[in-house]
Amino acid sequence: MNKDDEIDKEFEAQLKGKMGWKCSCSLDIIDKESSLKSVTCKKCGKTFKTNRNTEYCFKCEKK
Repeated sequence: MNKDDEIDKEFEAQLKGKMGWKCSCSLDIIDKESSLKSVTCKKCGKTFKTNRNTEYCFKCEKK
């Protein structure tokens, strides 16, 4: 093992500690539900994802 590998592992351990993770398995999957929802524009029919309360896509909203 060279010095770069040691530094990377040390940095990874510090990063996990700051983020509240306890082991490397915590990095794989974080169960967090997305706040995005699929919406179909009432004007043009385009389906898009947004986290805002809107019924129109960005193009139709500007018009």
